[in-house]
Amino acid sequence: MKDKAVTARQLVLISLLVTMASILHIIEGLLPAIPIPGARLGLANIITLTTIVSIGYGEGLAVTIGRSVLGSLFGPGIISIGFAMSLVGGLLSWAIMSFAHKFCKIFFSIISISLMGSISHNFAQLVVASFLVEEIAIFKLFPMLMIFAVPTGIMVGLVSRYLIQALGKIPHFNSRS
Repeated sequence: MKDKAVTARQLVLISLLVTMASILHIIEGLLPAIPIPGARLGLANIITLTTIVSIGYGEGLAVTIGRSVLGSLFGPGIISIGFAMSLVGGLLSWAIMSFAHKFCKIFFSIISISLMGSISHNFAQLVVASFLVEEIAIFKLFPMLMIFAVPTGIMVGLVSRYLIQALGKIPHFNSRS
């Protein structure tokens, strides 16, 4: 019986995290466009990284997929270039951050892990875009995207670090960081 209660608790927690990440994803879409195509703040990655570090890798994957799907339903639609770029970027970012946290967290801070996620997210988006428009020259945008990826990756890492510290103060919150 206790396993079902834990499962229900986990489901509610993941649902709340997906909701928070989706809201951040939607809010970010409403902000004025950054002059570089594809450059975004990555606010939803705050929740993804916090989930990876505090709760688990599988839960982080659920947040990544959930926020991409929900964000696209409230944005460009599920069958769109924006959805493909968001999902593939999110999946690569999740994979890189999960790997770095699982195997290299003694070498990398949460900010470094966030930077890896930010850079890999942009790279994956360029791969999707180059595939869809059938043009490899789109990778010329990569250096300009890095100008935004570094400060936003640092910001996401800092906010995640403070959020993880705050969550650690909540009684009965199972943090594994």
